[in-house]
Amino acid sequence: MHNRKPRERFLARAGAVVAALSLTVGALAACAPVDSGESADGVWLNVGNGSDNLTQVFNPFLPDPSALNMIGGTKGSFIYEPLVQINMVDIGNNTPWLAKSWEWTNDNKTFTITLQDDVKWSDGEAFSADDVVFTYDLVAKDPALNRSGITFDSVKAVDDSTVEFDFATPSRESFFSLVSLPIVSEHIWSKVEDPATYEDKEPVGTGAFVLDTFSPQSLTLKANTDYWGKKPQIAGLRFIPYKDNTAQLAALVQGDIDWAGTYIPNVEQSYLSKNDHFHYWSPATGIDGLIPNLEVWPLSELPVRQAISLAVDRTQLAASRDSQPASNVIGLPMPAFESVVAPEFKDKDFYQDADEAASILENDGWAKGSDGIWAKDGKKLEFSVSFPSAYTDIAAFAQALVSQLGDFGITMTINGVQPSDINGLTAMGDFDSTLGYPTDSFPDAFSYYNVIMNPAYYVPIGTNNETLRNIQRFNDPKAKELFAAYPLATSDEERTDILNQLQSIWVNQLPIITMFYWGYYANWSDEKVTGFPDEGNAYANPFPNAVTAINLVPVTK
Repeated sequence: MHNRKPRERFLARAGAVVAALSLTVGALAACAPVDSGESADGVWLNVGNGSDNLTQVFNPFLPDPSALNMIGGTKGSFIYEPLVQINMVDIGNNTPWLAKSWEWTNDNKTFTITLQDDVKWSDGEAFSADDVVFTYDLVAKDPALNRSGITFDSVKAVDDSTVEFDFATPSRESFFSLVSLPIVSEHIWSKVEDPATYEDKEPVGTGAFVLDTFSPQSLTLKANTDYWGKKPQIAGLRFIPYKDNTAQLAALVQGDIDWAGTYIPNVEQSYLSKNDHFHYWSPATGIDGLIPNLEVWPLSELPVRQAISLAVDRTQLAASRDSQPASNVIGLPMPAFESVVAPEFKDKDFYQDADEAASILENDGWAKGSDGIWAKDGKKLEFSVSFPSAYTDIAAFAQALVSQLGDFGITMTINGVQPSDINGLTAMGDFDSTLGYPTDSFPDAFSYYNVIMNPAYYVPIGTNNETLRNIQRFNDPKAKELFAAYPLATSDEERTDILNQLQSIWVNQLPIITMFYWGYYANWSDEKVTGFPDEGNAYANPFPNAVTAINLVPVTK
């Protein structure tokens, strides 16, 4: 994640990139004149987002449905809603959504949810437990749809408002992925011939907003007047695609955008100082750095990864994109995860030591050539980094990393790709390294490590990694044992011990070379509406999403 859209990503998970682009309206994607946002039926907000190919695809199970990504992907939740809204800003402060309550029983092998009352689909049909059961069965039987890796033994509707999941083993740790799945309607989707290719041009959801209009230049969502929950006080949202972050910034400053989730360099000078109504918030919620393909030389060699980690100046790299440099060696964002750091890694932070990095390479048989580049067995230490070339924050970071590694004697080249291509490359293992993908945020330490380095998600190069988990193809047998053992642990002491061992594996094997922490970017103007989350009231993630949208209050004039 750039428009850090959780990786429906994009991931982000939900990205950002290429270098110098002019701050001109000419950088905008072709689009119709932007409406002021006022209309007879209330306030409309203009929402900016990046898109290289806006097509009318709202299928929430596809890896890159452009129209759905345009409105924040499944984490936007404007149309399709999950059982629970996970708060990545205020860890643990999650919001009941389609599920109003839940509990784990039977030694954490049975998960029972109670649904909200009087929920309707936007076409007027009643929502029930049958829809939930249908959705989970649909995803479970088709790996192409199951990008979260959801597994369970069975799911059934106990009655119209109660759903029960049964698992073969204790599965409390699967809560996050389990409750985040977007729920679709049985009465529509049961008639879909192939859900993995279904475009879903006219989506019917339970959400607070419904599709109003669509064109390649913009799409609009209007408030769902029959919404089951808190009714939106705004009339609707107009989503406008822009070529890149630079174009979005120009539109934000000009007042053409009221709300966005885009990276802004030098935010005080380039945005906040322009208008008292402008606001920006990017709470640290995730990690990023060099994500190596562990089955492609030379990053498959641990000494190379260790040398890179020691050679770089994280403070300088993070400053290239206005981020917080990674500190503790366990890799997780600090200070949010300070309480879980293993005793052996307390106060153990990343540091730069080029001499130590050089010694590691020399001991592994590397030597610098006359051109100043490290080489071994006649092969130079060089690799490429692939990422979308439409997001300026990743580009700025990549350029800084190219420079630092070059000074040390490592050649890294930039392979810029289209946003719609990156998931395919990483899923198939067709990359040397990447930045920004897939680095989503998670509500606990185990979930972080599980998604990034659990060997259970390992597939060889050339095999499609459907879940986009462990894209670097980490395959350590000890780690695999620990990940399998964690859900079976019966005490906090056992879980802590396993987590500490996973931290040790992370530190010693560097499946990702963590370099900085990122946040969900949010930029907004309070000239038309108020009620956005901020440091003082972190009730939701700040990027454009339905939880925030239904809490926005029009300004009385």
